Amino acid sequence: MHAGRRPSLTVILVIGLSLLWAALAFAAGTMPARAGGTLVEIVDFAFEPAELTIEAGATVTWTNLDVVEHTATATDGSWDTGLLEQGESGSITFTTPGTYDYLCTPHPSMTGRIVVVAASQPSPTPAPASGGAIPDVAVPRSAGPAPIVLLGLALLALAALIGLRGARQSRQG
Repeated sequence: MHAGRRPSLTVILVIGLSLLWAALAFAAGTMPARAGGTLVEIVDFAFEPAELTIEAGATVTWTNLDVVEHTATATDGSWDTGLLEQGESGSITFTTPGTYDYLCTPHPSMTGRIVVVAASQPSPTPAPASGGAIPDVAVPRSAGPAPIVLLGLALLALAALIGLRGARQSRQG
């Protein structure tokens, strides 16, 4: 490969990977905790996030990223994930609004809280009066990938093509 090509390939790879990482981090941080589910990581002897607000019906999944076993156990004993080894997950579905404090039984200084609120119901849209203004209607975002993800993937594909071209040229030359 020519010495002049390597920096441009590296720059494209770094930019592409950075865009993908930023898009995924942004998406993960802005996911609503609706009645589908949400994640809590166990890392460095702490629950992350330590407090979480969800809607009734949501499932919370705890994933242990530490090298030692942990649990997520209700302080009143009403639910327990059981011992989770490194990389293992446990899930609990919360159906009743309320505040649920929990801890890790082997490490009781590790505490967390789940706040469950009533599931939101879409408010009915009043019928427009005859001859009235057109109602303001929100159009949901498409479920497709965000443009920044597509840009990151395009840059990674471009970097791969440049790398292949350089490899062919070095074999010929």
